[in-house]
Amino acid sequence: MAIQPPAGPVVAQQAAGPSAPARSRGCFGRGCGCSCLGCGGVLLLVTVLLLGSSYFFFVVQASAAVTAPATLIVFNQPVTVNNTPGNPGQALNASDEVATKAKGHAAIQFPDGSYVRMSPETTVQITNVQLQKNGQLQTADVVQKVGRTLINVQHLASGANFKVGGHSVSAEVRGTQFELLVRANNTNLIKVFDGTVSVSGKKTVNVNAGQEVDADANGTLSAVRPIQRDPQDPYALTAQCAKAVSSGTTAGTLQTSTGDPIATGQTAEFGYDSPGGTVSVALCYPGSFMTLSVFTPDGVEHASRNGASPVVGHVDGTAGHYRAVVHAINVSPAEAFVVAFATNAPCVASSSGSSDTGKIVRQTLSNSEIQKGLADAGAEGVTLQVQGTSPTSARLYYYSNLGGTPISWTVVFYAATPNLGAVITQVSVRGVNVTTQVLKYLGQAGAQSISTIPQDFTVDRVYSCATAGGDNMMVVEGHR
Repeated sequence: MAIQPPAGPVVAQQAAGPSAPARSRGCFGRGCGCSCLGCGGVLLLVTVLLLGSSYFFFVVQASAAVTAPATLIVFNQPVTVNNTPGNPGQALNASDEVATKAKGHAAIQFPDGSYVRMSPETTVQITNVQLQKNGQLQTADVVQKVGRTLINVQHLASGANFKVGGHSVSAEVRGTQFELLVRANNTNLIKVFDGTVSVSGKKTVNVNAGQEVDADANGTLSAVRPIQRDPQDPYALTAQCAKAVSSGTTAGTLQTSTGDPIATGQTAEFGYDSPGGTVSVALCYPGSFMTLSVFTPDGVEHASRNGASPVVGHVDGTAGHYRAVVHAINVSPAEAFVVAFATNAPCVASSSGSSDTGKIVRQTLSNSEIQKGLADAGAEGVTLQVQGTSPTSARLYYYSNLGGTPISWTVVFYAATPNLGAVITQVSVRGVNVTTQVLKYLGQAGAQSISTIPQDFTVDRVYSCATAGGDNMMVVEGHR
């Protein structure tokens, strides 16, 4: 019989953002009478570009990279943006400042899947975000004024950079995962969990995976050393937990959640909305003794009590809401922890492009479906396709040569929870890159309407994958 923890308070952890208000159902949240080809704002965007084409002929060449918004992800309030309450899914632009208060948890999500996860009492300001036409980051600059963050940067192309400034030091990366702690006395600590980080203070040093470096308030760096154990730090466990659920699961389904420290007798709960299949769950913590219980949508408990980190479980179940409950059995003083989820959802198109149980939503848009939709509509000279694969986004490419006017554009879709994020990264007319001019032409209202698209459900994940037959597909997963 499973050992039950002593009675103790339940510690609320990173609740998901509020669900979007109910709207008419359809492909990507639209009540479309057409196929999914015309949903998710795709046809709207085509219309805007075509109607404005006479204007675009007279503009000059645009730059290779375009300014793009990031998105605010709220796990626990209170979170503010520029000293006003922050809203889940809110677009963040250069000069915006995000702050988490006591018990507040948030993240700054970039369209390529890179993110800055913020612990309570942390303040970060965005100074610059630019995307390449394929949706990858060209440049991202943020300044961390105080607090603790986990920075996860997708691998960048040659010439691209991601820079984080602390107090008197900066860290520059091109694809890595690391932590930055800016203390109240203006000293800094950088821990690297994956890849290499170039840390600059009064001198510049490379810090590799498994290493850390301190910096005083004047920018004097300590010697690089192995990461020191800190039971109050959840971020050192994130990579371990993600790896623990990676085998046999689909990369785009990964969810990691960090917990505030808990002590003996306390519990903490996290939720995960899955389209069904095998759900893998892992609990990672620095020591002492914690255990894990996983509850399937029908309320059945599956307990894992081995107590060795990582604690890993695999549960087969239907589509629905899964719960992971962490029990602190013998933990003194309190320790932080991480819970990771992933599923083995196959890269297979849902029937009619949507699998909707009323609570769990999984929508797909494959290239074969798009081609069929174009053919059924009698559209000639038009190409619309999902390009490449990504565990954190989906890139749609459009091309037409209607009336002898070649037009192409690229839009990157990503999870701007609770909404669907969409960023235009490239527009060309007659071979001329007019991306910047298009964004200015759309104006602020137009740009906002395509940077976050409300759905009739909460968007949890967006990714793109390839079927066994090589058919690229966009996947949107969420819940009501």
